[in-house]
Amino acid sequence: MNLKKGLLGVLILFLILTGVFAGGQKEKGTAAAPAAKKLVVWYWGEQEAPGAQKWLEETAKMYSEKNPGITFELVLQSTDNLVPAFKTAASAKQGPDIQYFWGGVWTLEDAWAGSLAPISDFIPQSEYSHYISNVERESGGKLWGMGWYLSGNSMAYRKDLFKKAGLDPEGDYVQWDKFLAACEKLKAAGITPIAGGLKDGWFGGWIWQLLGKQGLDSAEDFKKASVGQYKFTDPRFAEWWSRLNELIQKGYWNSDINSLDYQQGQDLFVKGEAAMIFGNDTFYPGWMDTVGSDNFGVMMVPVWGKGKMASAYTVTAQGLGITSWSKYKQEAADFLMYMHTADRLAAWWNYTGVFPADDRFDASKVTSPQMKKVFTWIKESPAPNLENFVPSMLDDQAHFVGCQQLFAGELTPAQCAELQETVIQKWRKENPEAVDDFTKWIK
Repeated sequence: MNLKKGLLGVLILFLILTGVFAGGQKEKGTAAAPAAKKLVVWYWGEQEAPGAQKWLEETAKMYSEKNPGITFELVLQSTDNLVPAFKTAASAKQGPDIQYFWGGVWTLEDAWAGSLAPISDFIPQSEYSHYISNVERESGGKLWGMGWYLSGNSMAYRKDLFKKAGLDPEGDYVQWDKFLAACEKLKAAGITPIAGGLKDGWFGGWIWQLLGKQGLDSAEDFKKASVGQYKFTDPRFAEWWSRLNELIQKGYWNSDINSLDYQQGQDLFVKGEAAMIFGNDTFYPGWMDTVGSDNFGVMMVPVWGKGKMASAYTVTAQGLGITSWSKYKQEAADFLMYMHTADRLAAWWNYTGVFPADDRFDASKVTSPQMKKVFTWIKESPAPNLENFVPSMLDDQAHFVGCQQLFAGELTPAQCAELQETVIQKWRKENPEAVDDFTKWIK
């Protein structure tokens, strides 16, 4: 009996040493394959930075090759579905590991709701300090998202139409009176001065943040007005409605602005049916390809106000965050850092012609005179996008609707300001916890 036990022990030892035991033969020197981990990414951006999809697909593929066991499911969201799809996912605590967010409240409202993990818990400060526009994603001493690429706003104009109207295409039309004079000459020449589309509302938010900022010194003023420390009916908050109405009454916009959506309004400009548009610099490379670089001009948004933000260049960073329910938070953070490596920053510019949100980007790659001008504005006089510093409810129910009704002649400028104040009071009443979050956010 003891002999049998001894022989059995020798046999077991032999099997262990030769790699055969309870599972077959193990090849010498072969490591076990890492457990598969799939990162689900819900993103947006192709709509305003064409080439983003191909870049992300390439980046994910390259990362998987460098990191066996990490795979990706990339889901491009539509503009209308981006926010509601994530709200639904957050309610169920399932969905993406990495989610696309616009800056400011579009990120922080979800962070305050517990739907995001702070990336500063997973990415070292030595790395994220290079990301541009972190201020939009900071709250409670944490960083809740990563800037991916920059999106700025200026006035784009057609040099060919300016020439047709007898205007100097290289002239200075930034001061309000000069801008109005240029609009009048364009109109007299049978040219629609400014294009836009308000049917889906979004452009109303743009108009507000570009004209509405000009009476104020800081985005902090809008946070304070949101929590009731100021009123949106105060002249410095409300005067912009009168300036917009001035452009409407003079007939400087396309008459069908309320019948066209955001994209259709842009198309008017690209097709040469309007001379100017409040533009997004992410579109400029594509527009130049269509209209011709020689016909395309950029200038700062016309200035009517005297606040410190009046003459500054509005720019934000569109970005990504890690969901609080993700099982792979560190893996997600590692991929976000990979997106900011030198090779990937250069590739992003090559694919899109849009500035990455990283101060390590090699600006010598920018060769277009128009985009060089934009990059100079970003570096020398940046200002935040104010849509990111007020509750989204205010944008949706006051700026979107107010602009539509002002153009339709259904509200006066004063009534539009009253609408803002009514909506923000409603928001404060319905969202006391959010009011507390906003109050803590004020610097």
